Amino acid sequence: MSFAVLLIAGMLLIVLSADYFTNGVEWLGYRLGLGEGVSGSLLAALGTALPETLVPLMAFIASGTGGAQQGIGLGAILGAPFMLATLGFSVIGVGVWLGGRRREGLSISKDAMLGDLRFFLAAFGVAIAAAFLPRAVHPLIALFLVLGYVVHAWRLVRSGRPSQEEAPPDQPLHFQHREKPATGVVFLQVAVALFGLIVGAHFFVLALEQVTGWVHLSGFLISVIVTPLATELPEVLNSVIWIRRRKDTLAVGNVTGAMAFQASLVPAMGILMTPWHFTLWETITGVLAWAAALWTLQRSRDGVLHLSELLAAGLFYLLFIGLMVAIL
Repeated sequence: MSFAVLLIAGMLLIVLSADYFTNGVEWLGYRLGLGEGVSGSLLAALGTALPETLVPLMAFIASGTGGAQQGIGLGAILGAPFMLATLGFSVIGVGVWLGGRRREGLSISKDAMLGDLRFFLAAFGVAIAAAFLPRAVHPLIALFLVLGYVVHAWRLVRSGRPSQEEAPPDQPLHFQHREKPATGVVFLQVAVALFGLIVGAHFFVLALEQVTGWVHLSGFLISVIVTPLATELPEVLNSVIWIRRRKDTLAVGNVTGAMAFQASLVPAMGILMTPWHFTLWETITGVLAWAAALWTLQRSRDGVLHLSELLAAGLFYLLFIGLMVAIL
């Protein structure tokens, strides 16, 4: 298929699936008795982050212990949190602006979001440091990251349950317009929408791969720039939809929850399956992602993220592009 057909088909499928996914996750969190913070940080984030794991996994399987595919895998691992921590928050800021909330800003759940960001900084910092430590300790670091995420998720669930039953979502379930849809139907809608997001992102990747044929960059840089544009698009679009519905906790938790997943479980896989040694560009990508997350954490302590603060996160991405142009 041509570039235009793949790109349009992928975008349309992602947009349609994102609407069904956000609607389904709201109802799934309600049916399971979870608060919005947990629904966004765990249900939505895990649902859209798990498929992205296939990119580095398949690259590592194809490359073994070396080769260009390994660079693509590392690019996918580091590029995902980098894209979310920078452009992800900037796109959310655009959603706030389009929603006419430039002065109001974005209200957040401090427990869920700040917990996600603190965990991200700790876990991703450990993952970056592991690249400069002996390989003998890599299995222990990978185990630490996996157990760390399990504890983080458990704490979110424990602290995020509402003290009293929350009101049901303001929109009926798309698959079943009832006051209380069956839980099985809710799961079905989430699964179908997630499949649509995966297929749409796949079409989008195929279209972007045609563009990379015109650009002469390393496999790592291509993967950092191109792959996350497609794989992180569902999270960001889900968040924009929730902002329009004034579901700020879900919108932000969807991104920060995915960041927590991408900072722990996915790097643990890379640490176990590769030498996990960083070159200059891999180090720059990891450090900028960490710094962008630190910026957002510092600016969100009052429970509100203003438009300028959200857009400023994108400056870290522009810094990366500027360095790439200057060095290459």
